[in-house]
Amino acid sequence: MPTITDRTLRYSPLPWRGLLAVAFAWFAGMATMALVIKPDSVVVFGPADRMIATIVAADGALLDAGRFHVAARMGNAPVGNLYAAGAWFVWPIPAKGCGRL
Repeated sequence: MPTITDRTLRYSPLPWRGLLAVAFAWFAGMATMALVIKPDSVVVFGPADRMIATIVAADGALLDAGRFHVAARMGNAPVGNLYAAGAWFVWPIPAKGCGRL
């Protein structure tokens, strides 16, 4: 009869499925929050040139830009416009009252 010490470990030492599930939940949750709460400021991941053009066309203000990210104040544009322009993810930036200095 096999005992617990006779069995070999079939699972990897790191819980890859759990880590992937947590990462997916984080990305999906942040993207959904940007659509639901309509934030004043966002970080947009995607082609920066198209995102900047969309933000400027909606009277937004550019805060920071890199190769594949743009931080901006949205103005009167809904987040859905950024997704329509080709954004990969749009995440809200927390207000100063949420622990930021």
